[in-house]
Amino acid sequence: MKIMKTIVLAVTAILAVSFADAQRIYYSEPDRDDLRQLKFEVMGKYGSNYLVYKNNRTRHFVSVYDAEMKQKDKVELDFIPDRAINVDVFSHPDHSMVIYQFQKKNIVYCMGVMIDENGKKIGEPLELDTTQLSIFSDNKIYSTIISDDKQKLMVFKMKNKQRDDFTIQTLLLSHNLMPIRRSSFAYHLENSKEAIADFYLDNEGNFLFSHVARPAAREYISKARLVVLPTYADSIKWFDLALNKVLLDELRIKVDNLNGRYILTSLYSKTRRGNIDGLFTAVINKDLSGTAIEKAIEFTDDFRAMAKGDNSARMAFNNYFLKHLIVRRDGGLLITGESTYGNSRGGNFNRWDNPWMWGNSFYPGSYWGWNPYNNWGWGGFGSGWNSPYGWGGAQQTRYYADNVMVLSLDKDANMQWNNVVAKTQFDDNTDNMISYQIMNSGAELLFLYNEWSRRSPMLNAQSLDPNGRINKEPPLKSLDKGYEFMIRFGKQVSSREMIVPCLYRNSFSFARIEF
Repeated sequence: MKIMKTIVLAVTAILAVSFADAQRIYYSEPDRDDLRQLKFEVMGKYGSNYLVYKNNRTRHFVSVYDAEMKQKDKVELDFIPDRAINVDVFSHPDHSMVIYQFQKKNIVYCMGVMIDENGKKIGEPLELDTTQLSIFSDNKIYSTIISDDKQKLMVFKMKNKQRDDFTIQTLLLSHNLMPIRRSSFAYHLENSKEAIADFYLDNEGNFLFSHVARPAAREYISKARLVVLPTYADSIKWFDLALNKVLLDELRIKVDNLNGRYILTSLYSKTRRGNIDGLFTAVINKDLSGTAIEKAIEFTDDFRAMAKGDNSARMAFNNYFLKHLIVRRDGGLLITGESTYGNSRGGNFNRWDNPWMWGNSFYPGSYWGWNPYNNWGWGGFGSGWNSPYGWGGAQQTRYYADNVMVLSLDKDANMQWNNVVAKTQFDDNTDNMISYQIMNSGAELLFLYNEWSRRSPMLNAQSLDPNGRINKEPPLKSLDKGYEFMIRFGKQVSSREMIVPCLYRNSFSFARIEF
């Protein structure tokens, strides 16, 4: 037994050393542009270049970095008008795509352009669509989504003719911004208690969204359906969920493109405004035929004890919001959710007024989606870029991001295992340094997050293997003093690399982490 223990300790030490030795960090020179005005999006890795889109007030740039994060070029996107309404940036393996909107007189233009590996435009910007505004219309009209394989984009808009009757117009594009198909269809919502949300584009070009109903604005979902516009159709199909004796929180959509299935999942409660009891999952065939798999898995007492943090076991999951949904090749699903909440002088934020809604992929709060009281139906769904000062920032507010739950389901939505990545984070008046990001190496997942040391955030990691085992990794090397990682805004750009924004002495920088 003593010999075996020695061997185990030796192997553990070797793994720790190999992880630490394999990791390196390179920093860009600090950018002293006004942080409060800066917005950004990591575009990706193209050849030997790393591209980052930046917007400061009315100017738009692409910064081009080499492998050591030395800036090779800073290309101004001078074709974007000074008063652009919105800019979305999407990555394809061969190039990036920029979709932007601007208004000229009473016309809103939606334009698109491709960006090459040197940060320069490929050809001239293309006019994708236009909309004429009425006097009192909101000019934030267009939303854009991209398929998981990055081969297709969809630009869409929604206009209400009357309070409950809508026209949704879609434009499906190829990865080189060539139009594939335009479509238009009518949709009906009964009242303000109903909303459509969580828009998704599958690899075939089918357009999906959820239609949910709540008894009141701050209650759980009591009715839900999946709505699909097939690629080459002008009429929709839908599938109503049974929701047998469960009330849903926020219904999330994930497409299993490889196995031809749609997966819908949510935390659930058994009672109106009650505690979170477990996880609901529905699996539906892409043609919406047959009977869907619907399963409500109640969380066990042991899992509650691991996840509860400072809460009681009964209220263990009340601050959790679903964050990552990862489909495996066998059709199984890996789900993460984080405990996020806050408080201020006015009191604590609960599940019904949480200003983060980080579980939603289009925060803040835009899960509530489009409803009949929006003239153009625009509910915050849009730009993916971020400000280093976040959107929270209310004075005297403390933000918390605690434990991360990890759930593994098989292809039939049965629970295989669950575990918790234990952490405790908080910061005052800003949420930039808290929460986490995932690095997927294929063999394992790394959960990267900041831990505070002498009042400074230091980047740490815990690894998760395919069997659900979690290991605390050694602190990352090359953590130069003074750099503070905004890790939740990081983006994986290759199998072993991530680009992460940093703050350095009131300046802005980017780091390339090499694992």
